[in-house]
Amino acid sequence: MQDTQVEQIFVNFSRRSIKILDIEGYDKTIEWEWNEDGAEGFSETISHLCDVLDTDLITYCFAETE
Repeated sequence: MQDTQVEQIFVNFSRRSIKILDIEGYDKTIEWEWNEDGAEGFSETISHLCDVLDTDLITYCFAETE
């Protein structure tokens, strides 16, 4: 298994998604369903990230403009 270091995490509340960017520029976006299970999983994941990561690595997005 390859070790990578997280550069930044973007939590997008309007899309219920989290985008993880590593130090090499690769990214992975994870999205949750718009139902009760998705809401619970999204909330638990954010809580866990806040517990284990430096909060300076997390950027919160509350709305999108197009």
